[in-house]
Amino acid sequence: MQTEKKTRNIGKYILLTVGGILILIPLLVTVFSSFKTTKDIMGNFFSFPNPGTLDNYRRLLADGIGGYFWNSTVITVISVLLVMFFVPMAAYSIARNISKKRAFSLMYSFLILGIFVPFQVIMIPITVMMSKLGLANMWGLMLLYLTYAVPQTLFLYVGFIKMGVPESLDEAAEIDGASKITTYFKIVFPMLKPMHATTLIMNALWFWNDFMLPLLILNKDSKMWTLPLFQYNYQGQFFNDYGPSFASYVVGIITITIVYVIFQKNIIAGMSNGAVK
Repeated sequence: MQTEKKTRNIGKYILLTVGGILILIPLLVTVFSSFKTTKDIMGNFFSFPNPGTLDNYRRLLADGIGGYFWNSTVITVISVLLVMFFVPMAAYSIARNISKKRAFSLMYSFLILGIFVPFQVIMIPITVMMSKLGLANMWGLMLLYLTYAVPQTLFLYVGFIKMGVPESLDEAAEIDGASKITTYFKIVFPMLKPMHATTLIMNALWFWNDFMLPLLILNKDSKMWTLPLFQYNYQGQFFNDYGPSFASYVVGIITITIVYVIFQKNIIAGMSNGAVK
């Protein structure tokens, strides 16, 4: 028994080590290459920067990466705030009534059906519809992010509220004279902190790194490009000049990594509790 346990532990550590190496090496190569000239990158792809240079980042600034970084930041922040404002409110209402009223059960089933609809199926209709409505812009993109974030986020919030926020709190607040809105904002919403952190990271990662939706909605006007769109077009424009391209990747990675590090403590609790009915 003890031998089997040691064997499992050894296998686990081997897998973790191999996985860590497979993730860490490409990341380090990207960071190192952002401080190297294209000649040095082509000469020895895995070498340290010797000497290092900031020319790649200077070129990015000169080519206007700040504007695209700002676009991505605005879209990500506003989209996440919209999701975290509307979805928990809907989840609270559904969680408290799903077993009492059939309408709420049907509504919940209908909303989470979006999890099973492949984006490729609705990609062209969505593009045409947004163009016809005059929403082929940043506000239209944020509306789409809110829409597509609802199914999975709602599923997690409903599960978390049913498991971690007892109805007795609502009853106690009602006895004290609190309204439903007061109960939600003063009692329930603060108790959803682990799920808020999970939702923030899960959706911020998606919104920040997403390429397909911005390509469909924003590609007509380069002033509205997000950072991934800029990187895509920049790589094509400077395909033989790898240094600035790697620098643009580092700019995209470092921002969302900082956000993840800040909130990662609450992610496991939120995901594990929210996924359990």
